[in-house]
Amino acid sequence: MTKANKTPQKSSEPNINASLTPVRYLDSQRLRSPTSHDANLATCKTRLETIVKQLQDNYAKWQLAQQRGTSICYTIEAKKTKCLEKSQDEGSSTYPDDLLLPCNKLAIIASIFGDIANNTKEILRQLRAICKLPGSAAETIFYRSWTLPQFVVFAKELSERYEEEALVKKEVAENIAHSTERSQLIAYTTLWEFPEHVDSYVHLGFLLLAEEVSLR
Repeated sequence: MTKANKTPQKSSEPNINASLTPVRYLDSQRLRSPTSHDANLATCKTRLETIVKQLQDNYAKWQLAQQRGTSICYTIEAKKTKCLEKSQDEGSSTYPDDLLLPCNKLAIIASIFGDIANNTKEILRQLRAICKLPGSAAETIFYRSWTLPQFVVFAKELSERYEEEALVKKEVAENIAHSTERSQLIAYTTLWEFPEHVDSYVHLGFLLLAEEVSLR
């Protein structure tokens, strides 16, 4: 008897289609970068560039006003100190005529802080509106790593700090000339010169913003 020839059995092949299916990584920067098919992205980028410039210009104005205001506070402190010393010896007025001009200048500068705070509120509103535009704008990285919501967070904290500090500046401008003691004068000048809210933390935030948009 001869052995029946057995046809070799073909080994089962693995399902290669499943293993070769491309994997989409949703967090990939490439997939989240601006694409030409989304018409809203170009508009968002233009608006964002304008907003970033406004934020940086406002901060530059804030810093300049801070420096000028500090100088004026020292001027008022010096004039008022002389008046307080004279009034104790001679009973003269504690409000000399030459005190009016620096006080008016300080009031104007204090109003600049209020204007910047209000403008930043408007910028925050615009950023939130951009995030609500249809399409993928809210998830798009327009510069290096920040998405629109991160710009919103930055502007929100900045707006809150500006608002708090503007109130402090207003208080100093309205009261420093009415100080009745040397210690009060020093306290108001110090309050202006060393801000609690718009401080080195805010400066660092703007350095990070400049690095993000490569405008430093």
